[in-house]
Amino acid sequence: MKTSPWLILLPASAVLAACVWLDGGPDPDARMRIDCERGSSPPSATAHPPAPGPEDPAPAPPPDTTVWLSAVRFPKDYDWQRDTAYGTAPFELVLYRDFAPELALPFGPDACFVADPDRHHILSGHLYTERIADGCTRIGRDGRELFRFGQREFLVGLLEDGDDLYTLSRSVSGQGFSFRKNGEVLLSRADGIPFGRLDDPSYGPTGALYRDGGAPVFCFRVDFPGGTSLYRVQDGRESPLKESLPGTRVLDLKVRDGRPLVLHPLSSSGGLQDGRIWPEGEEAYAVTGRFPDGAGGWFSGVRDAADSAPRRLCSEDATLYRTAEADFAVSTDAEGTVRWYGPSGSGRSDGPCLFPGLGCAAAAGTLLVLAFTPRQAHALPQIRRGGRVTELDLYGYVSSVAVSLSPPN
Repeated sequence: MKTSPWLILLPASAVLAACVWLDGGPDPDARMRIDCERGSSPPSATAHPPAPGPEDPAPAPPPDTTVWLSAVRFPKDYDWQRDTAYGTAPFELVLYRDFAPELALPFGPDACFVADPDRHHILSGHLYTERIADGCTRIGRDGRELFRFGQREFLVGLLEDGDDLYTLSRSVSGQGFSFRKNGEVLLSRADGIPFGRLDDPSYGPTGALYRDGGAPVFCFRVDFPGGTSLYRVQDGRESPLKESLPGTRVLDLKVRDGRPLVLHPLSSSGGLQDGRIWPEGEEAYAVTGRFPDGAGGWFSGVRDAADSAPRRLCSEDATLYRTAEADFAVSTDAEGTVRWYGPSGSGRSDGPCLFPGLGCAAAAGTLLVLAFTPRQAHALPQIRRGGRVTELDLYGYVSSVAVSLSPPN
C-alpha cells in the first residue's frame, strides 16, 4: 500500500506491535497512517458530499431532546454590548431547560461565578461555574460554592462520579495543571499541558477528563527542546507513554479501551491543522481538522475510518461537531457573521452577532443547536435548533449550550 507523507495516527505505548497503512486515494496529501496494537482494515470508500447549498427545512426536535442554556441577564438600562462597566455591572446568571428558567442567580461579592462565558459549564443538568477572586479559584454548582483552590486556575475538565467531582485545571500563568477530587489534589505538575478543554467538542461535555476502563483518565504533554514527552494519567496514576519525533507537533492524544492514540502531522510545515481524534468504538475512529485541498488552499472536514480521503464540510476555518448520525461545522468571521453547515444544508446569521465561544453550540443525534445574539441594541438572543429559531426573552446573551437525548417513553 502507499505510504502517507503527512499524517500518522498511532498508539502512544512504549512498544508498537503492528502498522497498518490506510490508502488515501489519488491525492497523496489526503492519506494517513495508523499504527495500532491490533490491525484494522483499510478503508474502501470515499464520500464527498455536495457543496453546501440553501438550508433545507429540518424537522422539529423530537420530544426526547432536552436543550439546556446558561445565559447572562443585565438590567435593561445598561448597554451590555458596549460593556463599559465590565466586572462591576449587576447581572444574573440564568439556567434554562427547554427555554424555561430553572435557576436565576444574582451576582454578589461572595458569588462563585462571573459573567465570562468561558467560566460556565453545563453538565448533567447542573450549571458548574468558576470564579477567580482574592488569589483563589472558586468552583460552584448551581450557585453554591463546592470548594476553592488556593491558586489562580481555570478548568479544562469536569467529571462527576456519584457525589464526587473530579476536576482538572490549568494555571492561568502558563504551564502546569492540578488533578483533584472534591477539591483535594491527587496529582499536580508544574510543567505539563493537558490535551483537551471543556469547550472542545471532540472531548464532550466533560472536557479533558473522561472515563476509560471505569476510571478517570486524561493525557498531557511536556515539551522540551528535542521534542515532546507524552503521558497518561489513569485513576490518579501517571505513566509515561512515549516521546514524539523531534520537530513534530502533537495535535491530539486520547485513550480509549486502554489504547492511547496520538495524532500529529508528519510534516512540521503543514498537512493537517487543528486536528482532533474522535474514537468511535473498537478499531473505529475519525479525524477532523483543516485539510489541504491539493490546490494551495484548505478546507474544514472529517475523515472516517471508512473514507479514503477527507470529506469537505466547508472552506472556512470552522469548529467541527460530530455525532454518530451527522457532522456539523460552525464558523464566525471578523464581522461577527455566524455560519453553519450540516447534512440538511447550510445557513448564516442575518448580520453581525455575539457568539461568545465554542460552548454556544452543541450537537446530538441529527440536531445542531446554536445560540447567538444580534448586535442590534436590545436584540434578543436567538436559539437555532435545526431549522427552527426561537428568541429567548432575555436582555443579555447566552453563554453556553448543552443538548441531551433520552430514550422516548
